[in-house]
Amino acid sequence: MRAIILAAGLGTRLKPLTDNTPKALVPFKGIPMVERIIRNLADAGIYHIMVNVHHFAGEVAEFLDNLTLDGVSLHISDETAELMDTGGALLQAREFLKGEEDFIVHNVDVYTNLDIGDLIRYHRDGNTLATLAVKKRPTSRSLLFDRTGSLCGWIHNETGEKRMVRTPSGSLEDFGNTCVQVINAGFLDFFPITEPRSLTEMYLELAEQHKIGAFIHNQDYWYDLGRYNNFIKADK
Repeated sequence: MRAIILAAGLGTRLKPLTDNTPKALVPFKGIPMVERIIRNLADAGIYHIMVNVHHFAGEVAEFLDNLTLDGVSLHISDETAELMDTGGALLQAREFLKGEEDFIVHNVDVYTNLDIGDLIRYHRDGNTLATLAVKKRPTSRSLLFDRTGSLCGWIHNETGEKRMVRTPSGSLEDFGNTCVQVINAGFLDFFPITEPRSLTEMYLELAEQHKIGAFIHNQDYWYDLGRYNNFIKADK
């Protein structure tokens, strides 16, 4: 199985830690964030891993070039010319990601004890185009799933703005995306043009006709290390 780690962000929410260091290389509990994710993926049996880079791209690429883990091959998707956003990053990396039946997408700044193996097994047992790890957590934007676990829409919890793309089966429940997901390689065929775009928008675009599923892991801890206050709290 293959994975892509989304690590190309500017790290502005993590300042001052990112003033002179790329977010991916900010050490958390003594280990650079990108290395922590790589090791977690390898522990789940995923050995072919791509990392997208933009901010301080050379430093991240050099670090990965010098990181040696048994059986793990590391690859770079270079976005120095243009940030591709979370969805465009997959489109740029499509040839690498389509090397297997499905692949993992993992944000570099996620800290959680989510069992990636359980997520993969749940996805493969279900009839879904993509399976998103989600949980009940405070967030400005929630994803809405019906009783079958199908993505039906999105709501902005601060403005009340709501977007529905699928008629729900039963009542809706809101969850925060925890930014780890398994996606079928065929997902990329729906987007032949490589361009910057949001992965959430891609999910919503396809959810009307295809099942985008939820893997609920409310029992797990989860931190967004991309925010300075969260980083400090989680590091204690």
